Amino acid sequence: MSPSQKLLFSIFVIIVAAVVARGDTTVPELPSPDQVRKHYQELATNWPTIPRAAQLAFAAAEDRYFFKRPLQNSTITQQIGRWYLQPRGGKLQRLALSFVIGETLSHEEVLNWYVNQIFLGQNCFGILGAALAYFGKPIDDLRLEEIAYLAALPKSPIHFHPVRSYERAVERRNFVLAEMLKAGFISHYEAESAVQTAFIVSDPLERCKPEE
Repeated sequence: MSPSQKLLFSIFVIIVAAVVARGDTTVPELPSPDQVRKHYQELATNWPTIPRAAQLAFAAAEDRYFFKRPLQNSTITQQIGRWYLQPRGGKLQRLALSFVIGETLSHEEVLNWYVNQIFLGQNCFGILGAALAYFGKPIDDLRLEEIAYLAALPKSPIHFHPVRSYERAVERRNFVLAEMLKAGFISHYEAESAVQTAFIVSDPLERCKPEE
């Protein structure tokens, strides 16, 4: 058994002990690394290629130390764990699953999963639909300030609505740009130029169609 496998086994034992202590007779099940890999590859076949700037914006908005820390410690990985386990699974299971995901996938793969499936308001899951809904353009045509706004939305799409909460939306967009600068993802010039650019969205906003 490899060190990572030993760690996963130890975490699973802790989860089982916690479940037993609560009087629950249902032993939690976790996917194997092979199952996680297969699941990711099946999802990824339908995903577009995401521009690097967009990936970095989402990383900076949620966890600007994403590339510097182990995947298991990132809230981005933990978010994916919540998706994977729904509608079942508690906090301990999500924590354990983040270790499975972190041992199986690369930083790039985890970030790709996040950007392509995170909820961004307007009935949109993932940046592809959100780019069209908010700005009426494909992701390859988005400017930096537009990318930063979309990356700002996972925290609360309603709270940062571009029409009803315009000032908060701009403030949050600028926060993401500042985080990108702190992380070294963009230059001072790029950040300043994007902050000074007017924030304009489609009028009216569109909604993403439900996936069939």
